[in-house]
Amino acid sequence: MPVQQRGPRAAGGFAATCALAAGTLYWYKTERERILRQRIEKSGGKTVGKALIGGPFELVDSRDGKTPFSDRDLLGEFSLLYFGFTHCPDICPDELEKICEAANLVERQVGVKVQLVFITIDPQRDHAKQVKAYCEEFHPRLIGLTGNEEAVARACRAYRVYHHRTNDDPKDYLVDHSIITYCLDPQGSFLAFYGKNSTKEDVAKSLVELIQAYAKDHPEYTVPKPA
Repeated sequence: MPVQQRGPRAAGGFAATCALAAGTLYWYKTERERILRQRIEKSGGKTVGKALIGGPFELVDSRDGKTPFSDRDLLGEFSLLYFGFTHCPDICPDELEKICEAANLVERQVGVKVQLVFITIDPQRDHAKQVKAYCEEFHPRLIGLTGNEEAVARACRAYRVYHHRTNDDPKDYLVDHSIITYCLDPQGSFLAFYGKNSTKEDVAKSLVELIQAYAKDHPEYTVPKPA
């Protein structure tokens, strides 16, 4: 029996179906990100935000692959936290480069060395050596954290981080996740967040303002002079 050829109407219907599916997926991801941002913004107050964003976690410092790194290690200095994975093709590298450059701008402007922290959401592939090598590509002060799946999941829950594997292949997969960098003050409290649309200049300007405001409210915190 000869193979029946698809006519223009069938081909057009297939293309329309693909376009509809792609549009639906884009809308879903955009809407999910919008809702997440709204939740963070609502919880970003001085009292409510501290309770809802952040919390206890304990992971492994990739610099030696054995030293524990917990929320207590975020105390004493301003910190930027970003959740991602080393196999991310573009978004994670772009975001990490942005916050690292922002940290350099802040150091030049007000002399404060912001602590930079990368937390993997892909512990199955991101072992300590992998994370360490990855972080070294961006900044000498970028600290990479990993751990077992339970420990990573606990950290993600603390910061309301969405993440989901795109397929079931044990080796070749991507991880869909929220694209947000969290700013914490020296007391470990959530101060602000920065999304994909924030530029390095935006992040640096915000950080300088937050540092100056914190120093004004906390006389014991000394802002060093720029080098």
